[in-house]
Amino acid sequence: MPHLLWPFFNNNWPLLNALFRAATRAILRWARKQGLEVGIFCALHTYGRQLNRHPHIHLSVTRGGLDIKHGVWRDIFFKKHAVEKIWRGAVTRLLRHSYNLINPGSQPGLGHIRDKKQWGRYLEAQYGRRWKVHFAKKTRGAWKSVKYLGRYLKRPPVSAAKLRHYSGGAVVHHYYDHRTHQYRQQTLTQEEMIGRYISHIPAKHFKMVRYYGFLSNRKRGELLPKVYEALEMEARKRVF
Repeated sequence: MPHLLWPFFNNNWPLLNALFRAATRAILRWARKQGLEVGIFCALHTYGRQLNRHPHIHLSVTRGGLDIKHGVWRDIFFKKHAVEKIWRGAVTRLLRHSYNLINPGSQPGLGHIRDKKQWGRYLEAQYGRRWKVHFAKKTRGAWKSVKYLGRYLKRPPVSAAKLRHYSGGAVVHHYYDHRTHQYRQQTLTQEEMIGRYISHIPAKHFKMVRYYGFLSNRKRGELLPKVYEALEMEARKRVF
């Protein structure tokens, strides 16, 4: 989403909770138009590489889905522009309906927004901007993907390996800049580092990783056996 929308989600856990639904709705809606139920797991990251506030959601979706009518497994293909349009609409709708929760006029530089009508105009302008929705290529080798996602999705905002220097007052860490495709260094005071770090601690009981589609708690009991059957796989028993 455009960077001008990021501040509305900062530490706004009810809004971030709704962002999960907005993100997965775009994928599930596209799949169901094709008569398929897919499996999704997703994770929320609230930070960027500089420990700045950059809320975004990572979704991993199955490469096919269960045919709802015939119970067979079919491949699925997502059209980036179509899904992106659904995503833009879902986010702007969410923000429009959250006017009272956000109180946009209190945000720096947005004092001119004094009512819902002006808020709607602002969101319409953001809707027309470029939204960067990244679609990764299909992965080969399930376990390799699982290991990578496990490391990436549960990583802390800054790992110990990226801390380069501490001089008793300043902390230096390195990060990869996607714009220049180079590693850069950032120096922060220890207060700034701690402040940025703790700003990404989620609210109590907030789930940062969630499951949807046939992987959701509500559907997995009924649909997962059908998925295994459609894929001609033996269902794995849970080991406690």
